[in-house]
Amino acid sequence: MLQVLVMMHRKRLLAILVLSAVLISVTLFTTGRLSRDDIQYLVPWSIAKLFYPAENLFLEYASPLKESHWIYDAGIVDANGDGLLDIYTTNHNWRQRLLLADGSGGYRDVLSAWQLDQNREFPGIEISTVAPEIVEPGVYIYWHNRHLYIRTHRVDNTTPVGITLNALTELEITKNDGFNIDEEKSEALSAPTITDHTIKFSAKDNAIIELYPRSRGVPLNFTLDDSIELTRVYLGNKLISPPSHAFSLPLQDRHAMAWSDFNDDGQLDIFITRGAIGGTLRIYPQNIVDTVNDEFFVSKMGSSPADPQYRNMIWRSGFSKNGCSARHANWLDVNGDGLLDLFINCEDVGNIEGKYPNKLYIQNANTRFVEVAEQSGLSILDHNIIDYEWFDADNDGDTDLFAHQDNGFYLYRNTTGRFTPEFIHRGKFARIDHPDLKGASGAYWIFDGKLSVADYDGDGDLDVFMSSKKGNALLNNNQGVFASLDPLTIGLPDISVSASWVDYDNDGLPDLHTVPGGIFRQQKDRIFEQTNLLVLPSDKYMASIVNWYDINNDGTRDALIALNENPTLHRWWELSKKDTFKWTFITRQNMSTGNHWMQIQLLGGSGNREAIGSRVSLTTPSGQQIQEVGSGDGAFYSQGHYRLYFGLGKHSKADLVRIHWADGTIHELKNLAADAIHTIKRNE
Repeated sequence: MLQVLVMMHRKRLLAILVLSAVLISVTLFTTGRLSRDDIQYLVPWSIAKLFYPAENLFLEYASPLKESHWIYDAGIVDANGDGLLDIYTTNHNWRQRLLLADGSGGYRDVLSAWQLDQNREFPGIEISTVAPEIVEPGVYIYWHNRHLYIRTHRVDNTTPVGITLNALTELEITKNDGFNIDEEKSEALSAPTITDHTIKFSAKDNAIIELYPRSRGVPLNFTLDDSIELTRVYLGNKLISPPSHAFSLPLQDRHAMAWSDFNDDGQLDIFITRGAIGGTLRIYPQNIVDTVNDEFFVSKMGSSPADPQYRNMIWRSGFSKNGCSARHANWLDVNGDGLLDLFINCEDVGNIEGKYPNKLYIQNANTRFVEVAEQSGLSILDHNIIDYEWFDADNDGDTDLFAHQDNGFYLYRNTTGRFTPEFIHRGKFARIDHPDLKGASGAYWIFDGKLSVADYDGDGDLDVFMSSKKGNALLNNNQGVFASLDPLTIGLPDISVSASWVDYDNDGLPDLHTVPGGIFRQQKDRIFEQTNLLVLPSDKYMASIVNWYDINNDGTRDALIALNENPTLHRWWELSKKDTFKWTFITRQNMSTGNHWMQIQLLGGSGNREAIGSRVSLTTPSGQQIQEVGSGDGAFYSQGHYRLYFGLGKHSKADLVRIHWADGTIHELKNLAADAIHTIKRNE
């Protein structure tokens, strides 16, 4: 009886607490002291719905990533082909992630299991915020927060442990506790930025030395005394022992990951772009140049997506770095022959003589690639490309290039594989007018100026929105003729850190999500209203990368938002030796209900299994929507999320789905059911 009374009192107490929360929330909401966004964190979901309609609600979702460091990109891909969308990051020369989703909200990092570490010989040698556990006696060599550490632990030999370190960069000793510097010599080479620096040092027992290499792109060459047992030498966080007493630790940066099934085995392959020692690669000796290249991981025949094996085919496929500090990478079928080609954007940093033209590699039938950017009109020497999108801008059946460059916007119109540039608009944002925007030298950094593509006005062609803290731009497309439209005139913000087109409520009208302004919902009159959803502090963030995708396959697109704080709060150049350039992540689950939806995954033929460049038009009584595979990906430099999302509003089917495959073939499907993910094969 007593237990019953206690349970009754508990229920009454809970009811009183909930009712109190509701009354307080109502009071604060009606007086304007509490926004609808705040309610969802104060009261249960079932009660929050009373104040916040379901179609306008985002709930906090357990993020697979809390934070990461020195991010160059974050993107979405179905890496193992199981229908669940996975997450990857590229982190310059820091430890990156490849997180496989299990369908239940859990994720597993398979980067090392798939042998995709930055250094395959010494996995775990990348820069990390976590130092390895020092337990066993021996010599430990590892990166921690941009410093190189060398430690001797419980080395009780009477003979000191001797180590020689050589690199073509200055090696600043920032801390030394217990090591003797036996010899140190530094010699300036012909190039003023290159220093040949050698340090010989030794220690007994426990000692630690902390070094700051000025360049982390050159190999660090170690020579250990023969008296040191190699099994007692531990490299990186995975404590790998070197194969010999002389070894090199190259530390290079990764920028982009472009995913495609290159060899038609049903498994995704990966092209990874690397930097080029701060854009200075061509002034280094050939032995250094030979150590720096992009990566092309192709799955070995017979390996399974659950346990893939890769080989790096960068040297066998015709790709050549040639000094290119590669940024963006995109697969596309530029000439309509059914084979994927590759476009690479090279950053022209301008600090040494010469240029870094962009590269266009055309694939031949023998799976070799030939670089044809100059003869195709795409070398683009004069101005650095900030961001770009590949799509059929003029609806003529081939893929064009829309580029945001230092001095404005250009359309490179494709005519049988030859591209002709057309200047479109200069806009408020032009890096040629703002030298502080170049590189990583100001509050706008490299992520400012990102493009997002959608047919926002429903007229059958793709429009472009550019986000920038110097001034947003909307380029309205009319059959390949672009006109600048002031975003403010249709209710969109004039500045933002980032912006992405997304039909968040599945009503069939593309909305615009911005950081920090949140979601701007498109109304039937094509005017946008601010919803106050996902609003962030206006002055806190320098950069963001936003991926909108269906985390749990429930039909609505959820948000994975990576945020980097404004350097006015912590100047990167003042903290370059210790700052980790930390990014934080937030994940929001979209609880919108009431509207129908459709997702389409195309499966192309041999040579382009992801159907990149194919266009899908979907027709309902409310009108027509168009999307292209490979455009509108949330990632900044990378490419890999090829699923298409359509909101159907109150319509339970699509009257017509028309697919214009990349090779020109037309495929039509009628009365396709809503509320499903449809996989459509090229030959069916």
